[in-house]
Amino acid sequence: MTFDGLVAAVADAKGGNPLAPVLVVVPNHAAGRDVLHALARAGAVANTSIVTPGQMVDGLAAPVLKPRQPLPYPLLAAAVARVLDERPGAFREVATAAVTAEALSQAAWQLTELAEPHIDEPTPLVADMLRVYGEAVGDDLVRRYYLRHEALTAARTMAATLTNVVVFAPTRSTPAINGLLEVLGERYTVIEPDGENQPTQVIHTSDADDEVRAVVRLVRKHLAAGVPGHRIGIYYPTPDPYLTLLHEHLTAGRITFTAPLCHTLADRPTARALLGLLSIDPAVMPRRELLDFFAEGALRRPTVPGADKPFSQRRTELITRDIRKIVGFPDWDRLAEPLPDGARTGNTYPEETAALHAYVTALRADLVRLHQAQTWAEVSEQLGELLTGRFQGRSERAAADLLTLTQDCAALAMMDEFAPAPGIDRIRDAVNVRIASHGGVHGTSGVGVTVGKLADAAGRDLDVVIVLGAAEGLLPVPRREDPLLPTELTGRSPADSTDAQHRVYRAALATSAGERIVTFPRGSLRGGAERVPSRWLLPALGALAGAPVDVVGWQTQTADAQRIVVVESFDVAAQNANERIGASAASETEWRLRALASVPAEQRQATLTDPIVGLGMRMRSDRLHGRFTRFNGNVHEVRDLITVFDNPVSPTKLEEWVKSPYLFFLTVVLGVKVLADPDEATQIDALTRGSIIHKILELYVRDSIEGAAPHDVSLLIAIADEVLDHADRENPGWLDHLWDRDRGTIVRDLRRWFEEDSADHAAGWTPTHVERTFGMPPHGLPYSEPPENPVVRFDLGTTTIEFRGSVDRIDARRDGRIRVTDYKSGQKNRYKNITIDSPTHGGTHFQLPVYGLLAQEFGSTVSARYWFVTEKGNFDEVGYVVTDEVIDILRDDLRLVHQMISGGYFPPRTPDTRWPDAILDLVGKVGLQRSWSHLGNVPEIADFVAKYGAEQA
Repeated sequence: MTFDGLVAAVADAKGGNPLAPVLVVVPNHAAGRDVLHALARAGAVANTSIVTPGQMVDGLAAPVLKPRQPLPYPLLAAAVARVLDERPGAFREVATAAVTAEALSQAAWQLTELAEPHIDEPTPLVADMLRVYGEAVGDDLVRRYYLRHEALTAARTMAATLTNVVVFAPTRSTPAINGLLEVLGERYTVIEPDGENQPTQVIHTSDADDEVRAVVRLVRKHLAAGVPGHRIGIYYPTPDPYLTLLHEHLTAGRITFTAPLCHTLADRPTARALLGLLSIDPAVMPRRELLDFFAEGALRRPTVPGADKPFSQRRTELITRDIRKIVGFPDWDRLAEPLPDGARTGNTYPEETAALHAYVTALRADLVRLHQAQTWAEVSEQLGELLTGRFQGRSERAAADLLTLTQDCAALAMMDEFAPAPGIDRIRDAVNVRIASHGGVHGTSGVGVTVGKLADAAGRDLDVVIVLGAAEGLLPVPRREDPLLPTELTGRSPADSTDAQHRVYRAALATSAGERIVTFPRGSLRGGAERVPSRWLLPALGALAGAPVDVVGWQTQTADAQRIVVVESFDVAAQNANERIGASAASETEWRLRALASVPAEQRQATLTDPIVGLGMRMRSDRLHGRFTRFNGNVHEVRDLITVFDNPVSPTKLEEWVKSPYLFFLTVVLGVKVLADPDEATQIDALTRGSIIHKILELYVRDSIEGAAPHDVSLLIAIADEVLDHADRENPGWLDHLWDRDRGTIVRDLRRWFEEDSADHAAGWTPTHVERTFGMPPHGLPYSEPPENPVVRFDLGTTTIEFRGSVDRIDARRDGRIRVTDYKSGQKNRYKNITIDSPTHGGTHFQLPVYGLLAQEFGSTVSARYWFVTEKGNFDEVGYVVTDEVIDILRDDLRLVHQMISGGYFPPRTPDTRWPDAILDLVGKVGLQRSWSHLGNVPEIADFVAKYGAEQA
């Protein structure tokens, strides 16, 4: 770039008087900073003003057009929306769609640069768009605001009165700006960029992600060579995907840089929460969305009266997903109702529940008032109260965002004059327009490497310039004819747009007399499509390769060119330094990968000092090589911390250990629990179905025992209706048509069960106990309370296990026999091999013999059975007489279970189940299976493998 020519032109304009005023017009702010530095070094900065074309237009036009103000885009959008609302014309069928108003508003914004937008023989669409534009910018609007074309006209007129103007590196981007530059070029000195500047190096990579990594390595190379960061510029043709990738990888490479924000106000929690609240229906108040806003920290969480801080997100989730199941209204009102007696054990957080109900009720009222607002002034007031009363700015950034949103919402009050009457959709669109208008910059201008759009490169003075994305489809960015803004109307065709991109590409390469690097990806991050070099890059590839290059054979034709660098893949680039783009790694992660790749696999754990990475590598190695350690279920070294047998334990818990010791460790020892999402439960699940059936049978049998119309099917159905109605109310996510079907199935099964139970009664069996507990506190109290009935103690020889539980039903026969029953609502496949000779089915089922031990206090002859009480199980039963031989088998089985759990052994055997398991999904079933398969001859679990086999349960 001929900055020497610029300095000479400014000196010429000053005519030997250092204080003579001179105006320098630069293409962008960054170029203005470089121009300022160049003039300061030459002593020509005094009384020299530096402006961009936009600043020049504003500065020249404002005094001429005052007291009118420049028209802001949000007001133009509001005026367009009003025309669409009152006179939609050709857009009638789509007038209410937000995208229609947005498209017409953007078209209208471009038309503000044209003094008399007109086209001969317009299409009906264009004709009506022009009508909408004309009505939107009618007299009411232009009396207070001036349009862009008025400012440009005034600026061109006033430009002729200026003296001592120098135009530096002009970028001709739009017809309007081009007209101003032509006026300036006719009267004043213009410093054009140097002639054709070709790239000095080209880099191509597998995709855009690797492309940016390669650029970071290259930047680190030049920084290490002494090039100041502010003398390096990186420019991209499109923000997607480059801007986010540059932020990510430059940050990972610890490189200071300045760039447009990749996450603006619209991407941050405060704005997302506000737009989210404006999108929800107050009649619903969906739980999931509200709790998301809490989790992001944008909304203030509820607070118990008198508390010094809000209660936790976890507690809110427990209240709305576990203690109560909330989807939306009217479920929220159930928070004001007391829980049924004995419905829950442990803390139910009544104060927090009341505070949450009050919060949601008040927030709902706020949103209702906003929906009912009749004027934009009322909207502005209601939004201000919502932001002040419900939102919080816990960080400096969040506080600034909240202030910005408050100011934006206050500005809505002026829309009554131009916008249609407010509705919630229009309110949300108006807020969204203002949020979208806020950009921002990362870093400090002039400090560190510059990152920007390709158009921002023009006029810069750099030592190293890097242009990304020089592949067809990215550069030039494809432009198609706009049906709302045809070429005949705007005077700008898709070809003109391509030419403008070519000019800014050449201008970017002209910014450095040193290194000019162009990069491009050979593939796409979003698919397998291959990319080819940009049409503008092919001549440079030929020059660097020393031979012609075409779009088909370019890879072969450039393979041996020293200045054309091929990055095969991330793996290759991370492990193999390439001096042509820098031996330095792009991030600390790459340094670690290189360190690991330099030593044999068995030595890698000692290579890195990072404790987290070291533990991860050890975990992977132990699981891969079959070492039984803490990473796959061996916690023998801390076995004293295991308290499973310190308190009474249920037989079903021990069955869970047999199915999967590792999952038992997570859920029972560590207490890991996954809260179900009521929104996702659209249909009753097998566990809930079983619980409902159990509850119905419990209530019916209890009434039978107490003499309330025994063996009365109408009583059974009445109880079922009450329980099923309660279940329907407690599970708001269930879909009605699915629930109606499932409910019918349950009732049909109950009628059949009644027939089976009546036959059982006729055979001499009479229920004596229902839900008979042992080792458990009274219903609804925590386990820390004294048990209602004694525990069942079982002597293993070397120790004693205390059992707790609840037997579904105990019957007595006229001949003195006792029978315990455990209801099953599923199929009997898992239980069909249970017999008196195999009462625990190989040590996998302990319920019946333990229940039999309890029942021996009621009689000497005890039998135990599983009764399958649905059509799925064909109402069959599986069971046996509980003899001394059965108890001996139970004792032998439980010795191994007790020994393994007490010893801290929880091998990753995987349950073979077709039912959903949230914990198993989180851990990863395939990974657990792989870890189990690698545990071969491990002494600690040899007895377990001998007993249960090496296959999954």
